Amino acid sequence: MKCPYCVEEGKKSCVTEQGGSTTCMGWEAYYDEDGKYHNHNPNHHSGGYYCSNGHSWAESYLSRCGNCDYGKDSRSIRKLK
Repeated sequence: MKCPYCVEEGKKSCVTEQGGSTTCMGWEAYYDEDGKYHNHNPNHHSGGYYCSNGHSWAESYLSRCGNCDYGKDSRSIRKLK
């Protein structure tokens, strides 16, 4: 993982995780008409991070389905400082 703000600034840094959480909703995976497995997990994953250059941010995302675009554009990043 790289700090998104250091990448923008052309800097290198070390990233430290600050912990995270996941919601706990149930769901059912399925096989489509072509026999492809779809796992549309509705649980949001979130975590906090900081880098050695002083940036701090939180990320939230859904898990991607391996056979379609579910979860593809779900990642959001929020700068904390």
